Amino acid sequence: MSENTLDKLITKLKLEAIDAAESEANDTIESAKTKARSILSEAQAKSDELIETAEIEAKTIIIKAEGALKQAARDLSLSLRNDLLNLLGNVLDKEVKITFTADLMETAVLKVVENIGSGVALKLPKGLEKNVANQIQKRLQESSDITSVTSDNSLVNAFSITKIDEGWSYDISPEEISNLLKKYLSQKWVYILNTDS
Repeated sequence: MSENTLDKLITKLKLEAIDAAESEANDTIESAKTKARSILSEAQAKSDELIETAEIEAKTIIIKAEGALKQAARDLSLSLRNDLLNLLGNVLDKEVKITFTADLMETAVLKVVENIGSGVALKLPKGLEKNVANQIQKRLQESSDITSVTSDNSLVNAFSITKIDEGWSYDISPEEISNLLKKYLSQKWVYILNTDS
């Protein structure tokens, strides 16, 4: 073999090796690009899935939070309403106690006895002012409806009336009147509070 042929052969082998290397490099680059596109595509799909899941979770959290806020608002409204009803009830209690004077008690006793009729036993508080107690007793003794009028140490700013032949008895006190008024007024107060809100 001549040197010229040997150079050509070496050149040819070099060219073939370079072509093979370039071809392999191109194949590797193309494979890497394909793999990169695949990874990007999978990453994009996973990203879209995560975003969708996050959006669903966020909507669920928002719905729960809105529900919790509405419940808290209802609870606060009910609590406030109950506090206002208690406050109004306390004011009513104080006002009834203030207005439940000896004069009012005298008028109430006479009116109750007048409405009940005969066979009535009446108990008055021992602490009731003497002249009022005497006046009530005097006016009632003129009536044939009263069986007995007595004083009772357990009654404070109240009186008790008993219908002897029917077997019932009522204690009339500021607390009892206040409780009766609360039952009636509470519905009105709730209506007013609901209307104003």
